[in-house]
Amino acid sequence: MWKRSKRYKDFESGQEVIQDIKGYTFKDFINGEFFSSSSISRQWPYFLFLVILAFIYINNHYSVEKLLKEQVALNRELKDLKYEAITTSSELMQMSRQSEVVSRVNDAGLGLEVLKTPPRILKTKK
Repeated sequence: MWKRSKRYKDFESGQEVIQDIKGYTFKDFINGEFFSSSSISRQWPYFLFLVILAFIYINNHYSVEKLLKEQVALNRELKDLKYEAITTSSELMQMSRQSEVVSRVNDAGLGLEVLKTPPRILKTKK
């Protein structure tokens, strides 16, 4: 048991840290004397690490929000393009009907007529 207490002699107990902190007032905290105490000054690397992690977390949050906004915009654009493709496809189907083609040819005055007899295959000998 004696060896164990020697081993952890460098560490302060919780009571010593509380006693060290209890003596400070709000004015000492504002002036910065609180941060110069020995128990607080040893924790600076840990506080700095926590601040860096907080900045990384905030940056990550903003990046994810930006990506989500882009995703919403792209989904909206995709939906609009789908509707446009369906509309264009429907218009092309309407324009390619035989009756529509005949009416357009007649309106253009090209003088073409619809065949009354089916086309014949001509065979030639070489």
